[in-house]
Order: sequence, then C-alpha cells, then structure tokens
Amino acid sequence: MNAMPHPPKSVGQVLSEGWELFIAGLPTLFPWVLVAELLQETPLANPPGSILTTDLSLYGQPDYLVRALLIGVLQALFYGVAVQGLTGTTPGTAWWPGLRAVPSVLVGYICYELIVAMGLVFTFAFFMLGMFIIGLLGGLVLCIVPLAPTAAASTALALFIFPAVLERKGPFAALGESSRLAKRSWVKVSLVISVPALALLAASVVTDLTSIRHSLATGLDLWGRAQESGVSMEQADSLLAGFKAEPAASRYELWQVVGTVLGAFAWWYTLAVCYAQYRDLKASEEG
Repeated sequence: MNAMPHPPKSVGQVLSEGWELFIAGLPTLFPWVLVAELLQETPLANPPGSILTTDLSLYGQPDYLVRALLIGVLQALFYGVAVQGLTGTTPGTAWWPGLRAVPSVLVGYICYELIVAMGLVFTFAFFMLGMFIIGLLGGLVLCIVPLAPTAAASTALALFIFPAVLERKGPFAALGESSRLAKRSWVKVSLVISVPALALLAASVVTDLTSIRHSLATGLDLWGRAQESGVSMEQADSLLAGFKAEPAASRYELWQVVGTVLGAFAWWYTLAVCYAQYRDLKASEEG
C-alpha cells in the first residue's frame, strides 16, 4: 500500500515551527552559531571587514587568505554541528557529522556568497547608473533588473546546508538539491525565507552602520554634484577617486559588536526556519 501523501504546511505553519526550533535550541545550539559569528571579531580575522569595508587587495596576501580559510573552516564546523543538532542529535555526538560536512558546507557557502554578491554588485551598479542618468526613482526601478535573478538564486540555493550535512552530499550536489526542492514550492519557499532574510538584513545594517552611512553620504554627494554640473567620464573618475580615498571608520565600535551578536541570533533563526522548510519539503516528497 502506498504511503499517504504528506500535505505541505502553510507559510505560517512553517514559520511557527521554525520559531519553536529557534526557541528550543537557544540553550544548546545557538552558542555554536554565536561562537562562529564572533570569530570574525577576533585577532585571527585581523584586519576585519565586511562587503563594504574589506580591501580586496588583501585577498592577494597569502597570510590573509590562510586566516580567512581557517575561520571559514571553523565556522563551517560550528554551523554543521548546529544543523545536525536540529535533528535531535546532541552536540556531543554531532561533532563527527559536522566535521565530515565541513568541505561541502564551506565550498557550498562560498559559491552561494559569490552568486549573491555578484548580483548585489550589479544591483548597486544599476542603481548608481540609473540615479546619475534618470534620478533616484529611476535608479530604484533600474536596479530591479539584476535584483530579480539574484533573489531567485538566493531562494533556490538557501537550503543547501541541510543536504550537505544531513544527506552527506557534496557542495554542488547540495546546491542542486536545494534548487530542486525550492522549485517544488517556489512561492512558499520565497515567502518563508524572506522573513529571516529581513532579520539578517537588520543585523547587517547595525554591524555596518558606519560604512553604510559613509557610502550613502558619499553617493548622495556624488549625485548632487552630478545634478549641478552634469557627468563626464573625467568627472566621474575624479569623484570616484575621492570616494575611495576617504578612510572607512573602524569596525570596533559598540554597535558593530552588538550587530555581530544580533547577527548570530538572526543566523540561528534563519537556520531554524530554513530547516523547518527543508523538513517539510522532504516529508511531503517522501510521503
């Protein structure tokens, strides 16, 4: 006799289940995520940085790459232990599955971040281009062109860590499995993932408040000058050089530490919600 199909849960039910997992795991699983995030504020990560403050030339320095890789390995391990713990495995016995999944989690996350980061870079470039040529509203409309496929890719790949850890899949197989599952209920998965994504965005804004404020102020200043005198290639290069020359503020400020802790809570909530969604998709498929 065939098994009865498992009816997929609604968006509200998945979010509710994710919240219950989030609360239940605070005493035992959240500390692993917190330590993983605080690693970015240790001397090992020196000089620390974010997508807005990191000097890309640092990636050409072997010692920086080694430190970044070591932090990535440790973070992949701690996140793997937390994911394995979501299944009910005690943290003491979740070490081996987490360790075994480190290569898949690390490589899969790098691929995911590269795809999303490239989309965000193009989104920002389209926004600035539209703002200079058409105006602020034009920039907002134009940035939708690269933002839409970026959001689609983010939804498709967001569940990859669960096949990597729980199904022992390689990084590309895990990304493919995430995409396959998401396509089964695209709208619902997008709505579910958008909730923790907002939490991550809020924590990121707090962490990068200094850099964001600097970037916005400089962008508005460039826009004002362009509106007054028009834009030529020489002027654009001059203004951009001035923008790059202004030093970024130090990350070691109170709200940045607060932002890192808030980010850990947001990441743990994201894991809990995404696991609830992953489990629901797998259960409805297997049923």
